[in-house]
Amino acid sequence: MLFRHRKRKEMEMQQDSHEDLSCMSCYGNHSSCGCDRCGTRGCPGPVGPTGPRGCPGVPGPMGPQGPQGEPGIQGYTGATGPAGATGPAGVIGPTGATGATGPAGATGATGATGATGPAGVIGPAGTTGATGPVGATGPAGAIGATGPAGAIGPTGATGPAGAAGATGPAGTVTPAAAVGNATTVDDIVEDFNALLANLRDAGLLER
Repeated sequence: MLFRHRKRKEMEMQQDSHEDLSCMSCYGNHSSCGCDRCGTRGCPGPVGPTGPRGCPGVPGPMGPQGPQGEPGIQGYTGATGPAGATGPAGVIGPTGATGATGPAGATGATGATGATGPAGVIGPAGTTGATGPVGATGPAGAIGATGPAGAIGPTGATGPAGAAGATGPAGTVTPAAAVGNATTVDDIVEDFNALLANLRDAGLLER
C-alpha cells in the first residue's frame, strides 16, 4: 500500500514539472509570459525515465487496529514433562482422638482343621480286672473240606516166611506125539515145525 502511494506521488510531481517547463517555453522564461498560466496545454509527451528513488518519507501515523481475527485451530497437546523432585515430608500432625468402637463384624468361615499333633506319652498300665464268667458255647461250625491225601510212607520190613504148605498130588502129563529124527538139513526145519505142533496139541506150548 505504501509503495503504491509513493508511486502516485512521483507521477504527480513529474506532471507538475512538465507543466512548468511548458510555460517557460512560451518566450524563453517564465517572467515574460503574459498570463499566469500558459495557453492551451498541448498533448503530453512521453513519460521520461524514472528518476532515482528519493529518500523515504516520514512514516505516517499508525492506522486503527483491525477487527480480531478468527481463533486459530487448537494445537496438539505437548509431551508430558519430567516428574519434578519429591518435596520434603511435612511435619507429622498430632494424633487424633480415638473413635468409637464399630459394630462387631460377621463371623468368618471356620478354618481348615490343623495337622494332628504328636502322640502323647503312654501312661502306666492299669490293674487287671476280675475274670468274667464263661460265655455260652456257640453252635458247632461247619465241617471243613477234606484235605489232600498225605504222602505214602516208606515200605515196611518184610515179615517172616510162612510155613510150607502140604504137597499136592502129582500132575498128569500128556506126552506129545513123537517126531522122527532128522537125517538131512531139509528134515531139520520140517521136523522142528512138526515138534512144535505136537507140543501145542498136547497143551505143553501155547498156541
